[in-house]
Amino acid sequence: MFLFKPQNLGAICIAVVLFLVATSAMAHPVTLPGIDVDSVLTMRDQARQLGHQYGDDDEADTEVKLDEIRTIVIDPGHGGDNSGATGVAGVPEKVLTLDLAYQLRDRLQRRHPHLRVIMTRYGDDSVDLNERVHMANLAGADLFVSLHYNAAPHDRAIGFETYFPDAEQVTPGEEQPQGLPVATIDGSVTGIQESIEGVTPIGQNGDTLELIRQDLLRAHRHDLSGALAEAIQDRFVDRIDSVDRGVKQGNFTILQGTHMPAVVVEAGFLTHPEEGFEVLEEDHRTEVTEALVEAVETFDDQLTAHLDEPKKSDEASVAEQLDDELERIE
Repeated sequence: MFLFKPQNLGAICIAVVLFLVATSAMAHPVTLPGIDVDSVLTMRDQARQLGHQYGDDDEADTEVKLDEIRTIVIDPGHGGDNSGATGVAGVPEKVLTLDLAYQLRDRLQRRHPHLRVIMTRYGDDSVDLNERVHMANLAGADLFVSLHYNAAPHDRAIGFETYFPDAEQVTPGEEQPQGLPVATIDGSVTGIQESIEGVTPIGQNGDTLELIRQDLLRAHRHDLSGALAEAIQDRFVDRIDSVDRGVKQGNFTILQGTHMPAVVVEAGFLTHPEEGFEVLEEDHRTEVTEALVEAVETFDDQLTAHLDEPKKSDEASVAEQLDDELERIE
């Protein structure tokens, strides 16, 4: 007779999830109509955490603990009607970014079992840029990473680069030639939902303190996004045998309106005659994945070390700017 024991809970949950997925796949082998994919994936995450908690997941790597990062949103670029770039190998960018996103998601959750990882799409779906950003904001994400592969109108561009929001140049030295900015096509998308009719937005009608606070928050998020981009680029340099095109700032729509540090990763050029095939190899995606995981851990260490200092600095800046504003008004 089967006796229920706490240590069996993880295995039971995993078995249930596998049964649900298997039966759904048999009944609906392609589109799975009527199945809430997000709910199934959430159950899978819960089963994984319980399995780790009760010792069923012997392969989990828990040597490194994230102290500040709790939720990460991974954005596989493009999808559905928007295939993204198609390079020399003839494989659409949307396929590569989704495969990379799944590999990154699984690696993060294996290494950090209690980390919450959300993807903006789980299949070949058309997801509006505005919806992707709003999804991350609603989830209260600590990081937003948009995955892409680059393209150029010629076959000479090669290498990897990482973008964070804003137009100010931060990477010293001569500016590198850039590929086509395929991470966004619609400059009207902001990631901010429309205001509710009859409700006054915060920070208007003389709310000077709130305006100052929002400006400081935006500046702080900008700085954190830059630090995350630098951590990613440094790890890429260590792991990927290609050209370091540097950390850059770009006005990508997918980065606008985010409430958390956000970056766009361009992991290689699909239009290069050699790199366009290398990015299809499993080894390349593994190195990109490992670099991103290491960068997240490095960034978490930076947040842990400097979290209190920015808060105190921001509070002092708010008070100083408020005093200046009040003096000006008087």
